[in-house]
Amino acid sequence: MYASNETQERYPWWAGNARFIDLSNTFIVAHVAQAALIMLWAGAFTLFELSVYSPDAPLYTQGLILLPHLATEGWGLSAGGEIVDTGVWSSIGAIHIVAAVVLAGGAYFHYTQLPASLAIAPKNAAKFHFEWQDASKLGFILGHHLIFLGLGAVLLVVKAQYFGGLYDAYSDSVRVVTDPTLDPATIWDYRTHLFDVRSLEDLVGGHIYVAVLLIAGGVWHILVSPFRWVQRFFFFSGDGILSYSLFGIAIAGFAASYYCGFDSLSYPEKFYGPTLDLQSSLLPRYVDTQSTLSDGYTAREWLANAHFYLAFFFLQGGLWHFQRAAGFDISSVLKNWQQNRTAANENPTLAYQVSNQVQPQSAATLAYGMPDAAKPKPFFGVSQPSEDSFYQPVRGGSRPDLTTINGIEKTLYQTTYQLQKDSFYQPSKQNESEDNAGNDALFGYGKSSSARLYERSKGSMKKPSAYTQPIETVFYEPKSQAQPTQEMPPKKSLPVESSSVEPTYSS
Repeated sequence: MYASNETQERYPWWAGNARFIDLSNTFIVAHVAQAALIMLWAGAFTLFELSVYSPDAPLYTQGLILLPHLATEGWGLSAGGEIVDTGVWSSIGAIHIVAAVVLAGGAYFHYTQLPASLAIAPKNAAKFHFEWQDASKLGFILGHHLIFLGLGAVLLVVKAQYFGGLYDAYSDSVRVVTDPTLDPATIWDYRTHLFDVRSLEDLVGGHIYVAVLLIAGGVWHILVSPFRWVQRFFFFSGDGILSYSLFGIAIAGFAASYYCGFDSLSYPEKFYGPTLDLQSSLLPRYVDTQSTLSDGYTAREWLANAHFYLAFFFLQGGLWHFQRAAGFDISSVLKNWQQNRTAANENPTLAYQVSNQVQPQSAATLAYGMPDAAKPKPFFGVSQPSEDSFYQPVRGGSRPDLTTINGIEKTLYQTTYQLQKDSFYQPSKQNESEDNAGNDALFGYGKSSSARLYERSKGSMKKPSAYTQPIETVFYEPKSQAQPTQEMPPKKSLPVESSSVEPTYSS
């Protein structure tokens, strides 16, 4: 089973969402269900970390990664930055689980109440149907994604200004940000030292700019179709859109890893542990040079390294799909190499029997090797045409068989035939002069033996038997109990011709 569209190469059935590449509604179902799984993970893991949390030890020493995020946002902290209320953490975990159920319900609704393709759906839903070559519709969908991302940035700003504020690592307190930085020159200056934010006002002001840009960009893409030069330089296909998405996730992952590793405002040392150093011997990694923990890793080490390597693999996935969108499939390199290798060899690699005899050899004496120009061409080392396969039946050559070698009919194996006929009985040595004088040592007996060892069969005798008369046939019957007085006929004795013949007994 393959999924494809008019311009994309065919995908195997196991290639993820490629199965829904032409089914716009089923494609949405898969993505909403994925969002439900992410939300479920966030809620369930928050409750799990809360169940193992100990108030007697710092957060960064307990292998926790979600609770430090909640603490950084000011949830459950007192004005002095101490953890005083873990119940709010439990509520946040439960809210995420409820949100996961809502998203799962939306996926179920789309799956059961709408057709697989929104092209035939009711009017309000049909406007979200898309084709990969339709740049305007893809821009329309991209605009909605950007608006949702902008709303996420707005939520952080609202929390910082109106709902309890954020934790300030430099004052070790939770405070409300009343005067966020809106000076564009100050925000623009951070482009050269992006990970050195040291003020909550600058942090919140940067999120305001990000929210405005994302929402404005979303509205722009909804209302304005992509320009022609954009359609000419960007790939509007399944692989192309997926590659751009993976590139964006990779950039976000690298940014998160650097912020986590080096910035102590967004990731306070009180909750994540000391800042790290980026080292590289074989592979790049974040290392705690202060040896904070004698056993295990701090929360900062876990998050920084995990974000870095996840971003790295997302980047590889983006490159993979980008080269497919560009029409270059790296998986075809091996196939082309195989074809060129076959075409370059006049006699491709074939396993053949090194033969120095015309007779087939036993398995123990078989030898295999490669064709050698210095050796005579083996019988089974014939050439075959160059095609894109490792092996195919040999064509255009004839192999010598037993008929062409020595004129014998084709058989599984050969043996040496003797001139002497096989006989079941052999004549005794006494009559060797009469039968065959040259066979005096067939069985290792010399002429000194005068007794006949074997009797000759009647079918093979050419002269009269040594006996004067044939042996009469004697029938034996069991004695009958009904006639006890009945006697058997007398036995006849056979005459003996000469004393040189051993007597024959009968019973």
